[in-house]
Amino acid sequence: MSAPLTAPVAIVLAAGQGTRMRSRIPKVLHPLAGRPMLDHVLDALDEAGVGRTIVVTGHGADAVESAVGDRATTVRQEPQRGTADALRCGLAASPDEAAELVVTMGDVPLQPSMLYATLLDALRGRSAAIALVSARLDDPSGYGRLVRGADGSVAAVVEESDADEAQRAIPEINVGTYAFDAAWLRAAIGRVPASASGEYYLTDLVSVAVADGRAVAVVDAPDAADAMGINDRVALAYAEERMRRRINERHMRNGVTIIEPATTRIDATVEIGQDARIEPGTTLAGSTVIAQDAVIGPNAHVRDSRIGPRSHVWASVIEESTVAEDVEIGPFAHLRPGAEIGARCRIGNFAEVKKTRIGAGTQQHHFSYLGDAEIGENVNVGAGSVTANFDGTAKHRTVIEDGASIGVDTMMVAPVTIGEGATTGAGAVVTRDVAPGKTVVGMPARPIEMRRTRSAPADAGEPGAGQAPVPSGADRNP
Repeated sequence: MSAPLTAPVAIVLAAGQGTRMRSRIPKVLHPLAGRPMLDHVLDALDEAGVGRTIVVTGHGADAVESAVGDRATTVRQEPQRGTADALRCGLAASPDEAAELVVTMGDVPLQPSMLYATLLDALRGRSAAIALVSARLDDPSGYGRLVRGADGSVAAVVEESDADEAQRAIPEINVGTYAFDAAWLRAAIGRVPASASGEYYLTDLVSVAVADGRAVAVVDAPDAADAMGINDRVALAYAEERMRRRINERHMRNGVTIIEPATTRIDATVEIGQDARIEPGTTLAGSTVIAQDAVIGPNAHVRDSRIGPRSHVWASVIEESTVAEDVEIGPFAHLRPGAEIGARCRIGNFAEVKKTRIGAGTQQHHFSYLGDAEIGENVNVGAGSVTANFDGTAKHRTVIEDGASIGVDTMMVAPVTIGEGATTGAGAVVTRDVAPGKTVVGMPARPIEMRRTRSAPADAGEPGAGQAPVPSGADRNP
């Protein structure tokens, strides 16, 4: 049977409360590898080539719908009366011309896109009313069992609460992912009987299809662990481990060296260039991009940031920042949101940068804070230097121009500009702008003139030959 002219429509059931998670957060929004588990389901459906996705919401609907955004159409199931009723809500929102429907749950983030494609092929190949995914478990407790007839065909799916002893012993379970002949489903959905609790179960559609003489195709899950839904925090942790292993393996196959995958955590949204090296104990989170030949770690945490080619970040935290090429950061440095580090910079131990642009070649080796600042190229920032950017009411900016030298323990009280090639002495408190090329010392900092003692040639034997510059009037500026 050939594929229909219109792309299949997917319906994702995400209305359940997920009581076993014991959480105020809707189950499908719990994060997995840095993204809500529902996002992983939507990604797989997109990769499978569905034309449109409909998400059925219920518990925590506002939060779920906000998370979905414009990725899918959302419809609410109110009140929640079981999975077949949720499917009915989604079916009402699907286009009439859709010939096939893929139905899955919002808590199956590990299911690969090829599983949906295989399911559709099975539906078409047997002209079936339903194709469903099954798995065999050593412990099938809690899942609906597939009951087969003498010829091996599916006769029904029986929920565990309704199963007898023989049926509970069946190891083959219904995973909860389906493909449907849409025309048959529209006619059959109203024939699902109510359970004793007044709910309508999607699994009863299997019995309806059998009664109609329609085939029910079965696709074995390639990996039962990937097919299963997440019902509690234990399952979530297990899925996290599998997902992160899958992510690490993908990057390694694409030319990234990961020294110790077991201690490396990389979110699904991270991009890493060829020949980058990720050292042990490293976390790469959010929308982080690591360029080729960069070295990250050991023990680095990088979130929502870009790291340039050949740069090295180790034992440091970088958040929402941009780092250019050939930069060295760490150990124990902290780049807070808005930091922009130019090429060939050195940001050393216990250096902190926030909302600051640092020009190429600048050195900030240790024990210093640059916040709300504009730092030029080839600036040297001495140990203990601080931009005092907050006056108790508002933040102000500090500007340090190219080639300036900031002495140890310099306090720069913003707003202030230190001109090109200027120098501050050790312990200076700079409260006024410093002109280019000038030197300031003291508290508050004042300019001084630098002079040299006149010297004859060294062999003349005059005292003072080759002496260092002496500050003029330094005794007036204690």
